[in-house]
Amino acid sequence: WAYGNEDAAPLSINCWPEDEGSGTVNVNIEMELTRTDMVLHDVNILLPLGTTDPPVIAEIDGQYRHDPASGMMCWHFDTVDANTNSTGSLEFSIAGSNPEAFFPVQIGFRSETMLCPLQITNVANSANGTAVPNQTTRSFTPQSYQCI
Repeated sequence: WAYGNEDAAPLSINCWPEDEGSGTVNVNIEMELTRTDMVLHDVNILLPLGTTDPPVIAEIDGQYRHDPASGMMCWHFDTVDANTNSTGSLEFSIAGSNPEAFFPVQIGFRSETMLCPLQITNVANSANGTAVPNQTTRSFTPQSYQCI
């Protein structure tokens, strides 16, 4: 089963890498919560850097971690919701000359809010229709979420 309407994506990511022509690329990236009905936890936005060199951070909302072994940077938010970090920006520069090296951007998170507003109202025994005691736990983690 899949749910993939354009309005289903909970985050909008805009990434603008710009080659400065001097062996440096400046990168501006913005994140915006587009589904204000959702609460996202452990939001990780993974950026390939095209180098093992560390980025020089000019401005950041949230936190970051650089992994030189994989040439990746993780931009992290503990929580993103309508009241906390509904938008964020990151600006950094790094050695390089290829703006395409910063794609695809990968996004990971978890949420108790479903993309599709599906609710289980009751559970019934199929043989006689009587109610069956039940408890529901909702959890959502995307299998793949990329900005190409």
